[in-house]
Amino acid sequence: MTALAEALLAAQRQAIAALAKAYVAGAFEDDGEAGLIANLDRIGANDAVDQAFLRECLDTLRTWGAPTERANGKPDPALEPASQRQLDFLAKLADEKHTMPPDGLLTKAKASEAISALQAGTYNVDEWTAPF
Repeated sequence: MTALAEALLAAQRQAIAALAKAYVAGAFEDDGEAGLIANLDRIGANDAVDQAFLRECLDTLRTWGAPTERANGKPDPALEPASQRQLDFLAKLADEKHTMPPDGLLTKAKASEAISALQAGTYNVDEWTAPF
């Protein structure tokens, strides 16, 4: 393998990783799958079967959760799990208000929303807990 071929392969891997991260984060919302495929074609990763498998994998990550970063490189609070500090603060606020804290898994964004609702007095326990 030539040095140029090695460099191309390394660059393609980095480009595919960047495209995958962007796709999972929703950066291709305007053109969706077509935007991802067009970019893969542009960098020479144009095997249709591999593209289809990659897209399915990325859709699975998007649906079931995968840590992603926003364009600025920082984690997206809409996808990142709530911190222990947030969960502890939620429990404290709920205790002070004599109510149940949210149950289930929370993202940082949802935990922040629940904290704000508890502080503002607009928290509705039925919206944040399972009925059983």
